Amino acid sequence: MAMTAAQEAAFKAGSGNVEPNLLHLLCLGLLIGFLFFWAAWAIVDVYSGWTNQRLKEGAMGRAVVRSVLLLVVSIWMFCS
Repeated sequence: MAMTAAQEAAFKAGSGNVEPNLLHLLCLGLLIGFLFFWAAWAIVDVYSGWTNQRLKEGAMGRAVVRSVLLLVVSIWMFCS
């Protein structure tokens, strides 16, 4: 739903004359960037444990599936 002119003026006044669309894109970019960083860290951490034979093979697959699922669902929910 689009903002009315009064709502947009109030938003700009409260945010230091920043466009709502720009702030929306910035927040989405930060969220998706953080999620990709977290997924990469989680997969590397699980892979490190798997190569040192501290984890079973199934744990590696589950970690990858969970990370990919988190990314897909987050992109679908927030970026569509």
